[in-house]
Amino acid sequence: MSLQEKEGRWLIPRKHKCSLLALHYFNRPCMLRRIQSLALYSACFLGIGLLLQACVPDFLVSNPDWVVIEAFNHEPTLKRKTGVLISPREVSATVTFDSSCIYDLQSVDQNDWNKVIGLGFVGSKNQSLGSAPHQVDGARVGWRWNPETQKIDLACYAYVDGQRTAFKVGETSINQPVYLSIKIDYNKKEYRVMEGEPIRFTHNKKFAYKTGLYFGGNRPAPHSIRVKIVD
Repeated sequence: MSLQEKEGRWLIPRKHKCSLLALHYFNRPCMLRRIQSLALYSACFLGIGLLLQACVPDFLVSNPDWVVIEAFNHEPTLKRKTGVLISPREVSATVTFDSSCIYDLQSVDQNDWNKVIGLGFVGSKNQSLGSAPHQVDGARVGWRWNPETQKIDLACYAYVDGQRTAFKVGETSINQPVYLSIKIDYNKKEYRVMEGEPIRFTHNKKFAYKTGLYFGGNRPAPHSIRVKIVD
């Protein structure tokens, strides 16, 4: 049935009204933005799902507390100590760096921060498909061998809206267990890595994932690296 005109107004047959209203609603710019956001969320969760599929659970490992990065790699061949989090308040572990964590890169890369525990938040705010979520909004504990002090430096290593902040928060000795923590305060919108200064964040994200052991910086591990992580 065609549309009819009466007294300067278009009369729409009742059976077509719902279709036209639905078409008008889904053409709204806000709805298009929602669809784009949904697609981005889906892509993020798909990527994280594929990432975590490679994570080996502790019960399948003979010595589950020890995580190893083989020589010339940035991270374990199969990821360890990762997982999905919902509204996490704290990520923590007792960590021991053994003598394999002593290294000399003989360049300025010696100052780069490696990472041991942390988390990244998933969401559409400031998130592009080319960036890992933890490099947009997230916090990790950094570590590096300090040849001058002969100790392991520990750091706050955080991203807020894609902007990185890193600074030393402590140190530990080889073979000395140390408790590492990242606290998230949603009321104050703050990360606090160990006893370091709090880092303010701006997002309202609740879905997150744990990040695991990583070497680098730019350079991969010069030899096999072993770290004991008890969470």
